[in-house]
Amino acid sequence: MSSKKNESSLQTNRRGLLGAGAMLAVGSLALSARRSSAAEAAAFDPSFEGFILNDKIQDDSLVRIQQAGVLRVGISDDPPYSFVDQSTGQYSGIEADIVQYIMKMLKIPQYKVDTVSFDGLIPGLLASRYDIIGDSMHYTAQRAKVVDFSFPTYFYAEWLMVPKGSPQEGATSIDSLGGRTIGSQLGNDYSEWLKATPGVVYKGYKMPEDMINDLRAGRIDGIIFDLPILAVLAKKHPEYGLVLAPNYKPRTFKNPAHYSRHIFRKEDVQFREAWSRALQWMQMNGKISEILDRYGLAEYSN
Repeated sequence: MSSKKNESSLQTNRRGLLGAGAMLAVGSLALSARRSSAAEAAAFDPSFEGFILNDKIQDDSLVRIQQAGVLRVGISDDPPYSFVDQSTGQYSGIEADIVQYIMKMLKIPQYKVDTVSFDGLIPGLLASRYDIIGDSMHYTAQRAKVVDFSFPTYFYAEWLMVPKGSPQEGATSIDSLGGRTIGSQLGNDYSEWLKATPGVVYKGYKMPEDMINDLRAGRIDGIIFDLPILAVLAKKHPEYGLVLAPNYKPRTFKNPAHYSRHIFRKEDVQFREAWSRALQWMQMNGKISEILDRYGLAEYSN
């Protein structure tokens, strides 16, 4: 009696386990199908010859943006990279041109720009205020812990800007600036270098124009910042009396780690992969160089 009862109970348990296993298998297949169909549904413009998307990605982050019809872009308002033109209200600059070109490739019709301070860009992305950081940002190991990076866009180095005729005009490196107060933007690589250099007094700024004003007023002795921005400033405003230190040797050297990139949440794999493929296509077809030429920055970049 007891043996039969145990056998019956065992068969019931087996059937239950088999049923549960079947349900899990069906659920897994359904989830896989949903993921597969989501990846396959990602659209792109076939008129860009040779451009294709990877249809094996296991999330639908690009599809969601395409369905919404709006790309939410985070920027820090820093010409010539990425800014809102006050005369037109339009998203403008090198990064804006790249972003809007890729939007055409990926069939995203509209954008919405959210402007924050540079050191607030990554926190804003992680809080889902926007879908992408469409500004100039470099890879660092610290950033890579929390976000992912696109294919490289273009290269530029940092440089030292000082008052014309000042002793620091002869500086050759950050290490040669001991005893000087040097400014840079909060949250960037240069600030970390300055803070780690013995003898250098570091002053951080949220906005580039504030450190330019302090340099002009003599409140700091120099600034370390992006060469393209400083070069444009020196050309457009010679009356400021600020120059690029001619003998300065940048720490940033030309390899993929030091190229500018766009930034994504780690979970948005489909979106990042498609965006990177579009950037590769633009590089291969000379479109990035064309954009840099429009801003007169080809000699400082790529």
